[in-house]
Amino acid sequence: MGQKLRGPMRTQIDIENLLIWAFRDQAVEASPDADADAVTIYWAVQALPLPHAKLVIRHARAGSRPAWQIASAKMVSLDGVRLSRQRHVEWVRAMVVLQRTLEGTLSRFRVTGPVADEEPWMRERARA
Repeated sequence: MGQKLRGPMRTQIDIENLLIWAFRDQAVEASPDADADAVTIYWAVQALPLPHAKLVIRHARAGSRPAWQIASAKMVSLDGVRLSRQRHVEWVRAMVVLQRTLEGTLSRFRVTGPVADEEPWMRERARA
């Protein structure tokens, strides 16, 4: 009987780590020798609405997440808290869109996630 040929195994990776790999490690925006998968990721991010693309790129370059917690202070701005939380939610939702967009399109990776919690403050609230 004929043997089924299998393609190369793709590495499973969370979308957040994949973005960090493309923008920080591969420096896809500046490197003419960036990996083909990094270039695909770059164009997927560019297809996002501009504010979301900027947010994703900024944190991918830094290897960080948007801060949703306000530093301890005597006075806390509720608008500041709301804005920080909204930015975090938008970042996670943009990564969901990217994960769905990129799944099945990359040659070396199988994209999962995001593992980042959309509303981590709710988990913190439940612990209190």
